[in-house]
Amino acid sequence: MDEIVIDGSHAVAGRLAAYAANKLLTGRKVTVLNAEKVVISGNRLKIVKRYMEKRGIQLKGDPDKSPKTPRRPDLLLKRIIYGMLPSGRRNAREAAMHNLRCCMAVPKEYEAAKAEKPVKTSANLHRSFVTLEQVARDMGWKR
Repeated sequence: MDEIVIDGSHAVAGRLAAYAANKLLTGRKVTVLNAEKVVISGNRLKIVKRYMEKRGIQLKGDPDKSPKTPRRPDLLLKRIIYGMLPSGRRNAREAAMHNLRCCMAVPKEYEAAKAEKPVKTSANLHRSFVTLEQVARDMGWKR
């Protein structure tokens, strides 16, 4: 089974997540580098507000079973990719997530690897955008 290495620098989060999810469903291993530099298009305040509202969701009956939204940029990207996987096939979804690895910066074992660059980047966006690192810092993440 071959591994796909993707450079997440300036990549649009939704496009990157859809591409990674597609490759994961075919059974391949996917590693995303520079997860903190992935961008989300839109107004920064609205994006941060939406993610803060997601963090505040709690079930009344059993708060421990509430959905968890992470603050770290790499885990936030993992959660976005998880949302792109089909929900009806739970076993396939969980198996695909075992083949996913999101890294902040570039680990030593991937320095020599040739990473794919996504087609849609922040240079192609004609509107405002925010990086996952900025969103995470606004949500209270401290490096």
